[in-house]
This record gives sequence, C-alpha cells and structure tokens, in this order.
Amino acid sequence: MPVGVVVTIVRVEPTREQTAVRLLLILDRLGDPCAAGDGAPPTAVRVIQAQRKLAKLDFLVRNPDYLADQIITACEQGRLTKERLLDARAVLEEREPELHTYRMLRNRHGAYEPMNNALAVLRHPGLIQVVRAGKSSDTHVRRRDYYLLAAGAEFAQRLRTEVPVLAWYDQQILYVRMVAEGMSAEELKALQYEHAEYAGTPVGQVIAGISERVRARLAAALEREGLA
Repeated sequence: MPVGVVVTIVRVEPTREQTAVRLLLILDRLGDPCAAGDGAPPTAVRVIQAQRKLAKLDFLVRNPDYLADQIITACEQGRLTKERLLDARAVLEEREPELHTYRMLRNRHGAYEPMNNALAVLRHPGLIQVVRAGKSSDTHVRRRDYYLLAAGAEFAQRLRTEVPVLAWYDQQILYVRMVAEGMSAEELKALQYEHAEYAGTPVGQVIAGISERVRARLAAALEREGLA
C-alpha cells in the first residue's frame, strides 16, 4: 500500500433480508420451546415473548463488546466456569467484531430498532407468526409474541447447511444463549442498564460502545485466572 494512503472502512447497516435471517436464527436458538396446547399457533415450535426481549437479545448479537462483558460477569459470578473467559476473548478479539458490530438506538425501554420490515420477510412465507397477547387498553396491545413455526425451524437448518457464511451469527447466538438463557426481558434490560454508556445514552441516540473498557477488564480477568 502506498505510504500516506489512509484506508477508511465504511460499515454498511444490515439489509432488511440480513436482519430477517439474524432474527430467524435468534428465534431458532434462543426461543423457548412451545406447543399448540400452550395457546401457540398449531405448528409453532419456539417463542420469544415480547418485542422488548427480542430486541435485547438482538442487541447482544450485534454488539460483541457488550456480549463479552456479560460473559466476564457470568464467570465472575460463578454462573460460568473460568474457562469461558476464553470465549469472551474470542468474542471480543478473535471473531472480527469490528466487521459484525451494528449499534442500536436507545428508546425509553432500552436498545431498539424497528423490526417490522424484517419480520415481514419471515411472516409472509409462513416461517414465523406474530401474535398479540392481551391488551393494556382498548388501543394498546400489552405485548407481541414471536413464534417460530416448524417451516421456519426447517429453513433455519437449511441455511446453516447451505450458507456457511452464516456460521458466524449462529455461533454468536450460541454465546448469547450461554449468558442469557432463561432471562426475562426485564432481567436483560437491567443487565444492560448497568453500563453507564448504555444508561446515559439519550433517547433516540445510538448506544455507545464499551470495547476498550471490556478489553481492560478481560485482560485482568484472564491474568487473575491464569489464562492470559
């Protein structure tokens, strides 16, 4: 490369279709098992209850620095073994996080991005179904539940087989499951609000990253556990 040439990497936001695939994989890996007897649609196999929870899980997939920090916290709390710190290092340093980071806006409920267009890509061919659950008033729905249908689960598996490049997202989602499985939307929100950068972001603005702080925290944890 000629001396004096500065290369700027411009990160393009994910397309509607890319977001749809990511949400499909999240539903497949992170959704709770369900059956028709639970009031679910006839062919439903998994569900994520409430858009708020779906958004919080998506935030961790899209923000490797926050995900790595959650792994470190889980190790320090004893919820994960100390060897999982190596997974935090992989997430933060070894899996090209700079190419897969897509920051999100903050609204009054935390991390948020409009999902309707991407979800429509999944809804129209019958891969998922969105069900309104209860009402808080005559005009407002209490929540929306996102059901993965059997056809969606089959399509997700087909994507894993036929589109190897999606392996990055699939593995990232498995890391998220490691720290977030069984958590409610409110529990995920509380964890994310522990970060001053997250909590201090004004509504409508992009939530700032925490990469440098997490790198320092990870280095100290690895050294302390003899894994450096």
